[in-house]
Amino acid sequence: MSSQFKTEDLKKAFGSFATGVAVASSHSNGFTINSFSSLSLDPPLIIFNIYKSETDHVDFLKTGFFVINILSDNQKDISKKFATKNKDKVASTSHKISSNGNIIIDDAVGHIELSVFQQIDIADHVLVIGRVENLNIDDDKKPLIYYRSRYQDLK
Repeated sequence: MSSQFKTEDLKKAFGSFATGVAVASSHSNGFTINSFSSLSLDPPLIIFNIYKSETDHVDFLKTGFFVINILSDNQKDISKKFATKNKDKVASTSHKISSNGNIIIDDAVGHIELSVFQQIDIADHVLVIGRVENLNIDDDKKPLIYYRSRYQDLK
């Protein structure tokens, strides 16, 4: 199938959808994500994907639990740090450890801790379906927003 558009145009189209910014974290590591979505309220499920060549997804999911940390508007530096392969990113970020052994980033809008419900291997990604096990949200914090390759503020 031939495409009628350039890869750059596709990236621009995808980037025209404003998203929140989060860090998916596990027992040992984490990485920045700009998308996850609710899938079901009963049972409580979310979906997100892991790019296989950028992340050791097997190690990330090996305990069966992970966390989505929803970043606040003052955490651009954390977003940038977790978008790298910096081996010290967890140690250099203020966090606590959940009862399931996962990294929960301090001062975020909130976090959602999940158990791995299902994994689906799709092309160069693994689609992960997680079941919500625990959560905490701070209603007083504003989220970090990303739109057209730049961080944005809610007005």
